[in-house]
Amino acid sequence: MRISRFLAGGLASAAVVVTLSGCVGTPALTIFGGLSERCFETRTTDDGYFALIGVTVANESARAVILREVDVVESVNATVGDVIIVPMPSVYTIFGDAPGGHLSPDQRALYRDREPVDGTVIEAGGTVEVVVELHAQDYTEYAGLRELRVKYDDGWFSATSTADTVIGFVPPWSQCGSRLS
Repeated sequence: MRISRFLAGGLASAAVVVTLSGCVGTPALTIFGGLSERCFETRTTDDGYFALIGVTVANESARAVILREVDVVESVNATVGDVIIVPMPSVYTIFGDAPGGHLSPDQRALYRDREPVDGTVIEAGGTVEVVVELHAQDYTEYAGLRELRVKYDDGWFSATSTADTVIGFVPPWSQCGSRLS
């Protein structure tokens, strides 16, 4: 009888461990942008040859998550300036790209509500736009980012989501597609 109680207790504990490890393995955040490469034309400005690049991040879990850090894993001919979060008022809104930092009226309204990455909460089912300020090192060539990593907490554990996204820009005298791959 003691052995059967021990075995029953041990099996119940094993089931709990399996259930918890199954939850931990599922990333809550999806980073959009890796489905197709984006490239656009930009011009030099007083601040140099740069662009603000928006990438949508969606929380597909049942709980809110807290963003901790966003890193550009690999850049091509570029340095990263500010990385901020722009809240999205609806799932149909995106920040998009701002060549040379020139914001459209819609982008200005979104950019005014920007937040730092660390501590930003994305509610369950919610989306935000990560906006990366990317400066070209050589203004005659393609400049872009190839991969984005987002670190976050969901109240139970810390996790990372990574997207193999390819987004960049070229000078007006060049063509997109020449240095994307």
